[in-house]
Amino acid sequence: MKDPDCGAEEKDGCGPTVGHGDPGRGDVSEGATQASMTECAPCVARPSPLPQRVASIQAAIAAEREPLVTLTHLLQLCRDEHPVLQERMQDAACRAKAEQVMAGVRAMLPAASTGLTLGADVGAALAAALTADDGLPAVAVARLLAELLDERYERSFRESFRRRSPYQPGVGDPIPLDGPDLRQVTTMPATSPPWRLANRLDETRHIRLAGEWVTQFQVIFDYSLARELAGIINRDTVVATCHPNRALAEFHFHTDSFGRTFPVRPKDEDKQHQEIDRLIGIAVANGASIVVLPELCVTEALAARLQDWTCRTGGPTMLVAGSYHHEDEHDGSPRRRNTAVAYLRGVSSPLTQDKHSPADRPVNEDIRPQGWPELRIHVSDDGWHLVLAICRDLLNPHAVHALAEAGCNLLPVPAMSETLVAFGGPVANLVGSCQALVAVANNPADFSAPADPTVRRPARALFGHPGFGQLTRLVQSANPDPGVGLLRVHTGQLQWLDSDAEAVLPSSGVAVRPPWVDTLARLTMPDPLGSDRPSTHVTLEAAAVLVLLTDSPHGPSALLTERAADLTNYPRQLVFPGGGAEAGDRGPIATALREAREETALDPDSVHILGTLPAIALPESGFLLTPVLAWSAEPVFIGSPNFAEVSRITSVPLYARSSVHPGLVPTPEEGALALSGQQPAELGIASAAVLDVLRGMLWEHAEYTGSAETGQDRGGRQG
Repeated sequence: MKDPDCGAEEKDGCGPTVGHGDPGRGDVSEGATQASMTECAPCVARPSPLPQRVASIQAAIAAEREPLVTLTHLLQLCRDEHPVLQERMQDAACRAKAEQVMAGVRAMLPAASTGLTLGADVGAALAAALTADDGLPAVAVARLLAELLDERYERSFRESFRRRSPYQPGVGDPIPLDGPDLRQVTTMPATSPPWRLANRLDETRHIRLAGEWVTQFQVIFDYSLARELAGIINRDTVVATCHPNRALAEFHFHTDSFGRTFPVRPKDEDKQHQEIDRLIGIAVANGASIVVLPELCVTEALAARLQDWTCRTGGPTMLVAGSYHHEDEHDGSPRRRNTAVAYLRGVSSPLTQDKHSPADRPVNEDIRPQGWPELRIHVSDDGWHLVLAICRDLLNPHAVHALAEAGCNLLPVPAMSETLVAFGGPVANLVGSCQALVAVANNPADFSAPADPTVRRPARALFGHPGFGQLTRLVQSANPDPGVGLLRVHTGQLQWLDSDAEAVLPSSGVAVRPPWVDTLARLTMPDPLGSDRPSTHVTLEAAAVLVLLTDSPHGPSALLTERAADLTNYPRQLVFPGGGAEAGDRGPIATALREAREETALDPDSVHILGTLPAIALPESGFLLTPVLAWSAEPVFIGSPNFAEVSRITSVPLYARSSVHPGLVPTPEEGALALSGQQPAELGIASAAVLDVLRGMLWEHAEYTGSAETGQDRGGRQG
């Protein structure tokens, strides 16, 4: 970050170089000369002797009026003298002397968020505080001064960067560490704190010095849309990924004699447009304000036609219209490109990003990036750092390191990959280090070759969320049909909507309840907490499950879900839909209905609550579980299950007929097998206990239990 008053001829390594700027964009600040990339030398030059360096910093600070530049001087001293700083700041006597020096400076500075520039008296006081003695090295005071300036002048930093935008940092230059308050966005506790100083001596809460990583990419911080991007994510945000294609056969692959493929594009552009339009409509109808399309699912013309969605009333706030292959000229020579494009509501010009890592699978992508690869970071006024990335770019470890260092926290990724497993590590890195939200949209659904009997069905989407315990979650689909993946940012809920997601099953109206329903309603308790009573304190965390029963030729059947195989708790087990209570739930009935809706898309209005069963303590998971009993003549499901949590939904008869015994034997596993056609998963212990309780409650109904036919008692003994 080259300060206008700091000449490139300085070789002591102390002068902050505030801004190389964007090559070809002109000067980065008034009076500054355009810099080439070779002018990074002062940032990495061999440091001069410490006394000379401190004296130079004192002189610069005394004359400096911009807090960001002064802070950069101090952080550069901390970086150069980090061995001394790490050792001496652990010394209580040294820290006490530094605090004494700081007391006078602290009294001179204005309150937080009120000062935008440094007065001459403040500059002189800051410079004087760096005077070292035998017991107090200057770097110890510099570290405390840097933290104090960050606290008091952080409001001025954004304007400093905005004034230099598009801002391209060099080694040793400051970069912004903005960040939204995720507590206002999501109810889920963050996996790691939004910011922590983990032995980083070259950064404060809002500023970090750029390292060598900025020499590998053309890293640009762009504030041109800072106001338009503000509020792009809030409590109601739903991020959608749309997946329009079933197989590779729906694409045109032009391959030359060398096996290089360019361009890749949909075979039928009009049909593709209709399918994408339909999927975006489904996403928007389900509340999506950010929509991400996959890589190479559009042409340049088709992408331009999709901009209309951000102009429609009720349309998305941001549409990432995938990416497309195209050709142009660069310095008189042809250039092949893969470009991602995004449209923002109220902004006429699109955001674009070129892919810089050519693919070799599923095809040898013949793009030819020229020049220095660019990472453009669009910064919002409320702290979001938006970056577009295309498929393999996210698998480049150097690019991921640069994105993490630059504080990227919003990353939509169009992809066309046979597997999304490899994306898990890079996405988890960004989620953990930057508290990033990531959405990877993959396409098509089937990568199987015509002559290859092996079925290759990758995940349709991958989401990263700071509230996910495993940082990332894959979204699978039950079939290769087009569909939409949804992430509800506030709750972290994932959902897959099939191509017919808009259809809603009709209700069968008022139905006559079978006699066993009345028996269960008589034997169950009312809501133990009641809708108007506050919850009571319990040692275990409150939770509830929905025990939804329907009628069948063999009597009552219970709805169960099979948990996804990658979940930490109860993977691949058959359980009732349910989960932990949330602050807004008014008792276990509300919890059970909410969880059932989130997991299975069950319409709560299609069920009738009968009551609750006694709570079950689950010490291993820390829950006090209340089974909520309900009946439905015909459950209605709106949309698709949350396949990140639920691999399938099945109905299990309480009593399945056996071909060996004439009586009815309680084998829910047999019921699951008969209805699903698959080998059943293991029945969860709590779910099995609830089913046993229900069988005991319904023993008087001989037509279901078989006691009238065999004369058996409840234990199976002859009466």
